[in-house]
Amino acid sequence: MIVSIETPVFKGKWLKKCIDSVLTQSSKNWIFSLVWDGGDEESYAVLKELEARNHPNVRVYFEENRGIANARHFLSERTEGDYILPLDDDDVLTADAVEKLSAFAELKPWSGIVRGLRKFIDEDGRVVDEEQWFPFEARHYQHGMVTDVFNHSQPYLINRAMYDRTEGWAGFEDFMFAGEDCDIILKLEELGPIELIDEVLYYYRLNPNRASDTLEVQGAHEMWRRLADISIARIGLPIKRTNEVPPYTYERLPLPRPDKAMIDFVIPLASTAEDSKHVTRHLEALKQQGISEDAIHFIAPSDGSAIASYNRGFEQTNRPLICLLDEEAHIGDPDVFDTLLDVMHEQLADIVGPKIVTDNGLISSADPCFDEDQLPVSSSPGESDEKQFDYTSDAKWLPAHVLLIRREVVNAVAGFDEAYECKAIASADFCLKARVRDFKCLYTGKTAAIAEAHSHTKDVAASINRYHNKWIDHASLFYEQKNAG
Repeated sequence: MIVSIETPVFKGKWLKKCIDSVLTQSSKNWIFSLVWDGGDEESYAVLKELEARNHPNVRVYFEENRGIANARHFLSERTEGDYILPLDDDDVLTADAVEKLSAFAELKPWSGIVRGLRKFIDEDGRVVDEEQWFPFEARHYQHGMVTDVFNHSQPYLINRAMYDRTEGWAGFEDFMFAGEDCDIILKLEELGPIELIDEVLYYYRLNPNRASDTLEVQGAHEMWRRLADISIARIGLPIKRTNEVPPYTYERLPLPRPDKAMIDFVIPLASTAEDSKHVTRHLEALKQQGISEDAIHFIAPSDGSAIASYNRGFEQTNRPLICLLDEEAHIGDPDVFDTLLDVMHEQLADIVGPKIVTDNGLISSADPCFDEDQLPVSSSPGESDEKQFDYTSDAKWLPAHVLLIRREVVNAVAGFDEAYECKAIASADFCLKARVRDFKCLYTGKTAAIAEAHSHTKDVAASINRYHNKWIDHASLFYEQKNAG
């Protein structure tokens, strides 16, 4: 793993200390890139001296002043490496920062950001006993949106593959192009979670020339308000911000009663040999439901994982709602989609799934839950369906046999995790990601579809290990919950 350490340079007073903290890292798996952003003469001289040393892992650029966000964007466009580690020109890394962050990131490959702890130092490099300005804790959400947009600070390690899926660093011109750090973190957590490493790996220098000091409190609040509203629009969340100072609160906007014309259907196909049979059956069944053919998307198998076909299907859709259909699922109840739509609207749900029974009337998936190992299972699997689960309740997870999803959920959590090979675990993971962001998942036994259960056997150990490692710190998501009607 290579870490790209990236530093826009404007001030020279503490730059040598910053550079030395990189050159003396315990790990050598880094590339250090610096760009002179039209800074002072001292910083220019220090960078010229560094450039003359021809260090094989150091790259120096000289540009006109364009502001912090543009400088960061310039560097990230020209560097490579598996992860990006932003470093300010007056701060320093601990000697083992790259080593510790890299090792932690390897254990959390699903993360968009790995964030560590920092301490404050004064102008002479002495540690200052000052209370942290921002909390070091998991982010908080309401209706899919971050409430504490201020909750971040250095050091943070950015997953390069996920960064490349964003539009990159961006700031506000009227604030000297600041706000780029909050902005990129909001973008990245839509692709992967923020994971916390509880170790001090960064020293933040307190000095009278800090750019952040010029913004003052009112400027920071204005930037956070803008970023929250921009993120709401980017994800497409039907909410609005209701206060001016974070932590923000949001209220849901009224939505029209959904109908079947608002649904795109995604039907992944497992094997080409069976394609024609499943395609014909689903086309006939959905057309009988009044679904237009252009809303039905069959996803052919590819070289990627079976789970990847879900995401490829999402990319082909544009309607407000998406319904995942397993290729072998049968729509036994002619009112299944009307019922799911009614429940979604009346209960303000974001994901809804029906009861699943086998073709001989046994329970395949009803009121899905987790077993003692926190693996996804059904309540009373294999029992005869005697309408004992014909109610609606909050769902811990829902299988992807028949799953109605609001588009903004997919936008906010980046769809399914393609590293899984097991459909049941991938489905549970998707719902857990949605629930973390405060999206509402509902099971309803008021309607049913016909399919066999997606099993998870011990031969999918890689999926199970990833799943357990990913959710080990989220025990509250597995507790009992029974609400709805």
